[in-house]
Amino acid sequence: MHRLMFRRVALLIVMLTASAPHAKAESADEQALRLVNHYRQRAHLTPVTLDQKLSAGCMEHANYMAQNLDTEAMAGLNAHNQRPNLPGASAAGAACAKAADLFPKVSNLGVAIDGWMAGLYHRRPMLDPQLERIGVGYARLPDGMLTAALRFENATRKRGGWPVAYPADKQADIPLDYGAEVPNPIPNHGSGGYPITLQFPPFDKVTGVSAALNDAQGNPVAFFLSDPEHPATSFGQYGMICLIPKQSLQAQQGYSVRIDATWKGKPGSWKWSFSTVALRAVDAADDGAVAGAINIASLVHGTVASGGMRNGETVFLQLTAAKEGRYKSLSVIVPLAVWRQIAGAAEPGSFKGKVIEVQTTPQVAAGKYVNMKISGATQLRVVSER
Repeated sequence: MHRLMFRRVALLIVMLTASAPHAKAESADEQALRLVNHYRQRAHLTPVTLDQKLSAGCMEHANYMAQNLDTEAMAGLNAHNQRPNLPGASAAGAACAKAADLFPKVSNLGVAIDGWMAGLYHRRPMLDPQLERIGVGYARLPDGMLTAALRFENATRKRGGWPVAYPADKQADIPLDYGAEVPNPIPNHGSGGYPITLQFPPFDKVTGVSAALNDAQGNPVAFFLSDPEHPATSFGQYGMICLIPKQSLQAQQGYSVRIDATWKGKPGSWKWSFSTVALRAVDAADDGAVAGAINIASLVHGTVASGGMRNGETVFLQLTAAKEGRYKSLSVIVPLAVWRQIAGAAEPGSFKGKVIEVQTTPQVAAGKYVNMKISGATQLRVVSER
């Protein structure tokens, strides 16, 4: 009798185990939806849904970008306008191209969304209170990278919630650096700190903007200001006021913001505060650690393999990377004026063999190069010499 009961119990366990649902792996478009809604939640906005019809068009445009990746059709903003005579062109893909954030080459959709949020122009549609649905598209490239497209569809009804501040009030763990954005609103194609935005309805009149940014000790922080009356580029500002710190924000630091502006003829003042993320320690020779630090504020430790002039305005220091790693090079990019503060009259090549630490946010360029831009002399220090 006991043996029979044991068999019944064992049979019941097997049946329950067999019928237990398996955890479903998150798809790429589900990951994108989750991350967009994560950012919207932090900005106190309602979640959006995934639209399969929009996604189908985005998949077509992602394939178009993949087929024409290294051509002039992908240069600058050209990817937003399909050329009918090129491979992969389609009406649905062209519609996506005009209304989407695009990434011609990126490791995954999470990195793409974080990168878009680190810019002025690509952040705006994700944090529109009227946004209702998104479409997601991607195509796999031969080297494993992706092309990515994120399309936006707003609700026809009007919604409140304006203006939208980001970072939001009392938000923590904010990144430190501006993203790699085209067009680049920073003068001379430069680099800077994480953008701080106050977003109004895209066609409302916003005038008379003034702003202030201070650290936790009350010290003023220098920034570039771009607003609807004084846009940084010819690209549409669409109701966005944006402060771009002239240097990277400091890790684990508090900041306070004040923006004064006249909105639809009525003066207003908006004040809020936020704090930044801690740095992630990264060894430049650890391929996995570098890959995990893309778009993440980091303290990168490595040995300088070579150095030189990147162009007339910037210096590069190439760090020793992992052998047969996924990236062709890891380069610290330094404005020439900042380099002179660090090294005086010394040439970049003289740093060969030195071990350095760099406070930076690694970014991938062309899918295979890691650029680590700095905007201030305090972001780079020599640890030892060899």
